[in-house]
Amino acid sequence: MTQTQTRQLQRSQSDLGILMGKTARTLVLLVASIWVLAPLILMIIASFKSVPEFFMNPFGLPDEWMFSNYSRAWTDANLSLTLPNTIIVTTVAVLVSTLLSSMIAYGLSRKKKKYAMGLYTLFVSGLLVPVQAIILPLFIVLKAIGFFGTLMALIFPYIAMGLPLGVLVLTPIASALPHELIQAARMDGASEWQIFSRIVLPLMKPGLISVSILNGVWMWNEFFIPLILAFKPEVQTMPVGIVSFIGAYSTEWGLVFSSVIVSTLPVVIAYLFMTRQFQSGLTAGAVKG
Repeated sequence: MTQTQTRQLQRSQSDLGILMGKTARTLVLLVASIWVLAPLILMIIASFKSVPEFFMNPFGLPDEWMFSNYSRAWTDANLSLTLPNTIIVTTVAVLVSTLLSSMIAYGLSRKKKKYAMGLYTLFVSGLLVPVQAIILPLFIVLKAIGFFGTLMALIFPYIAMGLPLGVLVLTPIASALPHELIQAARMDGASEWQIFSRIVLPLMKPGLISVSILNGVWMWNEFFIPLILAFKPEVQTMPVGIVSFIGAYSTEWGLVFSSVIVSTLPVVIAYLFMTRQFQSGLTAGAVKG
């Protein structure tokens, strides 16, 4: 075999390897997409079925599309009340926890490393504490200060539990900000609040969006805390309201799935609009540790 033929054989083997690699990646992505999308599609289809049809034909299309499931979900699951409650609680808690996290992250990034690392570890260790471990003292404290059974009983715990993730993501971003820019603003007579609000916050925008999405998703879907602390129907959130369709002897599965879809849509829409900022925020958080 000549040298030219050898190079051609090596090139063809290399092209074959590249093709096989692309094919394997495509198959993996295809399987992963089916794995994620199949339950969502089945859930959407099931939301238009009656209870007998759901059990007789759980995977097929409905013979009669029950659009009334959505109107019943709006009234019977009290989504007209629980949806505004969920929006208020999530919005307020996300905004306040994100703002506080950015302030803490900026403060830690300007301290000496030996002092900042201990405080940083203390904040981040909050991610290791399960909510079940603190629900009893939280119950006692909120009842003592008069917030028990109100939306404040959800907002304040959410703010506190949103801080660890915010500090974890935003501190590396704040540490990577140019010190010269901040020093120049100080020399121009800017106050610390002006530096933070006009320089630091805009530069941390991708990270702020990432933290808002990550915290907002779990706050929106959180079930345990509202179940214990928001016992009054007028302050319940959507996850608790959806459970009203699940009974000991019978369950309105069509209404359950339609309620889940209604509660999921706002989060999905928000994520689709902010996907690019979310990805860039996570990348920015990995620049410097």
